[in-house]
Amino acid sequence: MMKKLLKATLLLAALTVYTSCSDDNDLKDPSERLQEATAKYMDVLTSAPNGWAMTMYGDLDFGGFNVLCKFEKNGKVTIANEKFAADTTAVSHFKLEQSSGVVLSFDEYCELFHYFSDPVNNDGYNSQTENGFGADLEFRIISASADSVVMRGKKHDTKIVMTPLTDDTTEITDSVWAKYLREVAAVAKVMQKGSYHMILGNDSIKMKANRRNRVLSYTTTDEEGNRLTKKLPYIITPNGITLYETFNFKGEKVNGFRYASDTDTYKQEGTGNITLEKFTPTLCEQLVDGIWYLTTEELGSFAKPRWNQFRNGLLSFGKAYNQELVIRYAVFGTMRNRFGLTVGPVDKASPYSVFVSECYFDYKEKSNDEIEVWFNGEFDELGNAEVFYPNKDGARMQYAVQTFGESKTNSRTFKIETDNIKEPTYLKLIDQKTSGNYMKLMAEPVYFPFGDGPEQQ
Repeated sequence: MMKKLLKATLLLAALTVYTSCSDDNDLKDPSERLQEATAKYMDVLTSAPNGWAMTMYGDLDFGGFNVLCKFEKNGKVTIANEKFAADTTAVSHFKLEQSSGVVLSFDEYCELFHYFSDPVNNDGYNSQTENGFGADLEFRIISASADSVVMRGKKHDTKIVMTPLTDDTTEITDSVWAKYLREVAAVAKVMQKGSYHMILGNDSIKMKANRRNRVLSYTTTDEEGNRLTKKLPYIITPNGITLYETFNFKGEKVNGFRYASDTDTYKQEGTGNITLEKFTPTLCEQLVDGIWYLTTEELGSFAKPRWNQFRNGLLSFGKAYNQELVIRYAVFGTMRNRFGLTVGPVDKASPYSVFVSECYFDYKEKSNDEIEVWFNGEFDELGNAEVFYPNKDGARMQYAVQTFGESKTNSRTFKIETDNIKEPTYLKLIDQKTSGNYMKLMAEPVYFPFGDGPEQQ
């Protein structure tokens, strides 16, 4: 009798809970609820008079970039992004579709948007896990309101947030989109230079900023004492740096840092006490952590013929594949993940499809402005350097490597000169043993340094 009474009581309780929690929405067919959600999201997307600023993240080897979008009811979307000129826009197409929820899909090719999802792009982004920047074209909408739209990439599950652009006008003009992108560029130019100490009271940690990839990185040790490099991807806004994820520093959480002009100290967003303070690293540190473009300006008598041997080797190698391979850029420093030489060969007929090629180097700082470097024999796993290195039909990339130091036993020690240690526009490497081996490396990008670009045709 007691068991029957207990069962009856549980059944009554379950019915009570069901009745109290049920409403009209719970009784609707799931497809009907999805249709209502789709209609709601369309209203939200198209109701922002100046459009939205999207935090475009891909593979988290990289930080984020701003993509501006203005949606219309007819499926048209106007797009801009900070990788192109501030006043450049394009019109494309979008749709909302139902696939385990509501998905926002950019279903028409648009260079300004697909730049981030294409397997190759004209800046040579190539992550460690897949080709290109690694971004999505389809995004599951998690939540949407007039204040923000939160999404996840359908393929990569990267978090993407859109916030409305505010201004006193409802037209996409220089006062709204171009102004926003120019402000982002101005903040990026100031806040991404140099290295930092993140400080909380008496505690500090050294941060390195990779301005091309938009990641802050720091070194720590695991339980066994091994050195580990941790990365903090970020995006630049007109207000400063915003981290992809909250960082816990000495028990206090930080989401980003506010921009302030005429200072090297930036306070954290919100009310916390963490600061990001810029300091000037040594020239050796700036070489290793920076991105420095080879130029033929002041390329010494030892280095120039070896780079020409590499160029000729590329041409010979490419002929077998009906390609005219030329060098779009050559970088010494840390272009992606590790220190070394990164070269971007391209087919002259397709000058933006970069065959990223990386040879990794080790180094020893001998003084603040003198460094010993050598190729350690390792190549980027996903790149093309190992193919372009010597073999029967090799492209002879080893000749380019020789100018920096082809092995530990054949290392090179360089004296580093510059014009401004705080904000150098170039670094000049002067070999301390080999006469005529010197190179001037530029901070700003140098494309087709040997004059082989399609514009020279």
